[in-house]
Amino acid sequence: MTRKEWLIAVIFTFITIIAWVAFDIIHTSSQVEIPTDIQQLIEPLNPNLDTSVLDSTP
Repeated sequence: MTRKEWLIAVIFTFITIIAWVAFDIIHTSSQVEIPTDIQQLIEPLNPNLDTSVLDSTP
């Protein structure tokens, strides 16, 4: 390969890397946030059993 061909290959590689980084930044910044009402629904449950409720049933 001549010097000119190497230069063209380096330029295309540089443009590809810049485009890749730019698209990754755009993709990351456009992530959808979960609405608060759905966020409340997916909170973990309390694993502790309230035995007082069980004792009060007949």
